[in-house]
Amino acid sequence: MNIFKLDDYRQLADTGAAVTVGMFDGVHTGHRHILTLLGRVAAEKGLRPVVVTFDRHPRQVLTEGVATHFRITTNEERARLLSQCGVDTVVELPFTPQLAGMSACEFFDEVLVGQLDARALVLGFDNMFGSRGRNDFDRLPALADERRVALHVDTAVFYHGKEVSSTRIRKALEQGQTDRAAAMLGRGYRMWGTVEKGRQLGRLLGFPTANVSLDDRSKVWPADGVYAVWVTLADGTAGLKGMANFGGQPTFGLDKPVFEVNIFDFEGDLYDTTLTVEFGPRLRDICRFDNVPTLVTQLRSDREAAKRMLTQGQGRGVKK
Repeated sequence: MNIFKLDDYRQLADTGAAVTVGMFDGVHTGHRHILTLLGRVAAEKGLRPVVVTFDRHPRQVLTEGVATHFRITTNEERARLLSQCGVDTVVELPFTPQLAGMSACEFFDEVLVGQLDARALVLGFDNMFGSRGRNDFDRLPALADERRVALHVDTAVFYHGKEVSSTRIRKALEQGQTDRAAAMLGRGYRMWGTVEKGRQLGRLLGFPTANVSLDDRSKVWPADGVYAVWVTLADGTAGLKGMANFGGQPTFGLDKPVFEVNIFDFEGDLYDTTLTVEFGPRLRDICRFDNVPTLVTQLRSDREAAKRMLTQGQGRGVKK
């Protein structure tokens, strides 16, 4: 897959484009439905399918005082997932105050048609772009017709009677509903980090853990809790089953959040390596136990529950 800046794409473009526009945060089941339609429209019209996206979330620019808008996927994850969906060409625009100030019709005329030679535009069911203060999105169909650009509006993808959206997935993660998030994503939610030396409390309890320092703090953090997880090691070994504590350790009087992963039946040195952790279902809240033996009993129960859920594939999304 090729990721272009606008000027670079213009130099290489050799045919008209079928274009879709969006942040594509998560590249979820709804996004993949749009991408399928984009590919079909492009093939029917003999056009190049092009995804137009942005280098940062618009809310980082539009929302005063917000330094980071927590993302479901980083730009690198998004690129990899788009490629897996068969997307060959992405144009990534810097989302600046100047771009934010363009109305929908200006963006359509100046960027999509004027610079990308768009001859078809594919929109999601609730897709909008352009300045809210200069909102002329309702004029877009007439302008597209005038410019002889075919306009296609996709239908929604539903989960539990409501439309799948990045906002809904983000809220599910923040509430610890990782199984719901996975169903809308079509895969489990992933985070990764470097294994550092911790206090080794898990080893003393008979549950040795990898203390993971998250490498990217811009991603959405799931709610505190104990989760069933799948783990991928730095050497590419994937599908290892385990459970993770995401949050504090109140039994030991520690409120500072930690991300500790116990990989079942694993022996080896993971210090200073990167682990990728895919969240399965949330097992329970983080609790303060009266004594260590009670905690160990609970951990044993958690392990059995996690093994059962992971063997059944729970939390890895559903096919749409």
